[in-house]
Amino acid sequence: MRAVFYSPFVEASDTAPSGAQQMARLFVRALEGAGIDVHIPVLPTTYDGKGDAIVQADARRRSDDAASLLLAQIERGDIAKPDLWFSYHVYYKSPDWIGPKVARALSIPYVIAEGSHAPKRKGGPWALSHDATTEALSAANLLLAMTAFDRVCLEWINPSRVRDFRPFIDASAFLDVVRNDGGAALRLVAVAMMRNVRKRDSYRALADALKTLHHVPLTLKVAGDGKFRTEIEDYFHGLPKGQTVTFLGAVTRERLPQLLANADVLAWPGIGEAYGLSYLEAQAAGLPVIAFRERGVVDVTADGRTALLSDSGDIAALAASIERLAHDVRLRTTLSENARAFVVQERSLAAASVRLRALLAEARP
Repeated sequence: MRAVFYSPFVEASDTAPSGAQQMARLFVRALEGAGIDVHIPVLPTTYDGKGDAIVQADARRRSDDAASLLLAQIERGDIAKPDLWFSYHVYYKSPDWIGPKVARALSIPYVIAEGSHAPKRKGGPWALSHDATTEALSAANLLLAMTAFDRVCLEWINPSRVRDFRPFIDASAFLDVVRNDGGAALRLVAVAMMRNVRKRDSYRALADALKTLHHVPLTLKVAGDGKFRTEIEDYFHGLPKGQTVTFLGAVTRERLPQLLANADVLAWPGIGEAYGLSYLEAQAAGLPVIAFRERGVVDVTADGRTALLSDSGDIAALAASIERLAHDVRLRTTLSENARAFVVQERSLAAASVRLRALLAEARP
């Protein structure tokens, strides 16, 4: 089987350290692992972050031109006809005008992964993009819902075509690394950039929780950088005696597995997280997770089995989870073992390829 892969939001070839680029590349690999020959043509992205009607109209024009050119190339035989069109990350800020047109013209299945529907955007500054996204989601032969929240919205539009497909990672580098035992102090790690308000707020929540733990010796290593770094570092001033924090700046993907292996727990509140691949990476390395029960966090952890989740914004509960794992080594060990098994069995690239192969067999134009 041959498939065209397209993301109107990001380029799959982009190596930027964001979750969207990483997930796009992972889907390409999962498709290849499912035995599919993946073609990634050069096509325009459509992202509009400001709600500009002129930008959206231009994106539609460029998309229409690109779709016509691609169909002409296929008709001439310059590009082999695909058996499937696969679009990733389709929502009101990055609509897909190309996939539905090409799939319809070629009578092939049209599949969307990580699509979402936002009814409140109808008629607003993203009206053109919203309407295009609604049409694309309605036309899809298969909608892969990456979160429970997205599934609810997708079912309003195209209920019979929605299937669960939770986030996944290439776990190999994290499974291969050797974990190091620590001393008496609990070793926490946080992995997140510092470039938006929600990340900043998560760092503040973590700092506030630590400041309530006056008799819990611990270390925290922070991997991340961005425009809020100075402000975030200030949050951690005045930690109780016996607590230390080290800011590492941005950490390369090559260094990340060992950084996680040298820790005991991933402590990341996750305010506003869409889902966060760092949770899966930490669990693959054998780290239990401490976080808020945010809408995306619940899709990449198993509360009580691999993670201790508390109500969003509950600083006292967040602190209590940290103190619990600081003192209960047996629980920490159990969560660690469960975390690795969870990723290997349910959220690995290999597991994703197997599920993807089965789901795509259902797709019919």
